[in-house]
Amino acid sequence: MGDSEPKTGELFTRQYIARGVPTQDSVLLRNRLDAYLQANHYAEYAKLASYLRQEGGLIISTFYSEKYNSTYYNFSQFFTESRIEFVLSSITLVWRYFKVNDRQPVTNPDRSFGYIFPKATAWRDFVNRALREENVGYIADHECGIHFFVDEEFERNRASALACLANPRHAGVRVAFEQSHAYLDSNPADTKAAVRSSFESLEILARLIDPASKNLNRWMVENKIKPLALSAAINATEGMMLDKAMDGIAQLVDGIHSFRHGQGTPDPVSPSLATAVYVVASTAAALRLLAPLDLASIGDA
Repeated sequence: MGDSEPKTGELFTRQYIARGVPTQDSVLLRNRLDAYLQANHYAEYAKLASYLRQEGGLIISTFYSEKYNSTYYNFSQFFTESRIEFVLSSITLVWRYFKVNDRQPVTNPDRSFGYIFPKATAWRDFVNRALREENVGYIADHECGIHFFVDEEFERNRASALACLANPRHAGVRVAFEQSHAYLDSNPADTKAAVRSSFESLEILARLIDPASKNLNRWMVENKIKPLALSAAINATEGMMLDKAMDGIAQLVDGIHSFRHGQGTPDPVSPSLATAVYVVASTAAALRLLAPLDLASIGDA
């Protein structure tokens, strides 16, 4: 069955109503989060509410019912009326609560012992499904931290760049790179800060490669980093490709400088979301290329 053909059993709104670009908020998403907890974890409302307040400062309003001689925790009000950033933070805190309070021992294939976290895993999987089905522009990572979501390729870029920055030598690079995504996650997205943090991650790595250079600029890429990249080429064809690729990184660095310095205008000038996403994604690709070169140059590849 082709992608353009109707899917059997799909909801009408998801099949025939134009989805458009992912949104930053959704009434349907809020309702679904509330419904999931009510259906599956109503008995834990008191402890969940206490945990959210303790760990995130998030207040779940309550009232006492004389008829039932019990306290009611109004999660519905929280999910439907709170600012979206508080709702997104609560998603992560709910996962943490489940992880702490629900774990089951398992024996791994190598006969070592470990734990699984069924409630936390089920919550995270539901959240990601609801985000996707309601076309909301966030994604939950493996620890249910919520991130700005562009598309699958953007997320793969992010994950692969972070994997290349696992060495302790690159801790500062990693922090700056992750911060660039955090600025995209804010509501509204701080595109200028995202671009500046992307540049900072590149500059930290560039100065690790060439400690004698004080600032990252086009000249440094062309005269300090590019020769190192070309020397690592495994053949002439790869060398020609890397020569062009390093020119691209040099131009990227040169372009980012436009947003690193004041533009001389009375109003702040920020890049569009599309431009910020391009810079962050391009930075991820540059970091993946340059981080192994840095480690190889110090014999720690």
